[in-house]
Amino acid sequence: MYDPAVQRAVLEKLARWRHLPEGDLIGMLSPVERLRYRPEALDDLEWDGLIVARVAGDERMVSITDAGEAWLRQLEAPRARSEPPRAGPGPNGERGA
Repeated sequence: MYDPAVQRAVLEKLARWRHLPEGDLIGMLSPVERLRYRPEALDDLEWDGLIVARVAGDERMVSITDAGEAWLRQLEAPRARSEPPRAGPGPNGERGA
């Protein structure tokens, strides 16, 4: 089983870049994420339908799927709702709470 933090990091990188060679993707992970990374992680993500991996030349190319993007959006939604209101002036000059 893979680390959920690594799963999220992989999907976030792919959401930004769309397609990456596996080696580049792993290289973009933080040092801690690389320590937690296991080769089975990409296989598990592919099995879950969150990514697609195909061989191009001598390396696997990894791409995020629509389901992977939806999974990330689902994670972001609760975080966006839990952020406190801004303290600066609003669009009409009123102060936030």
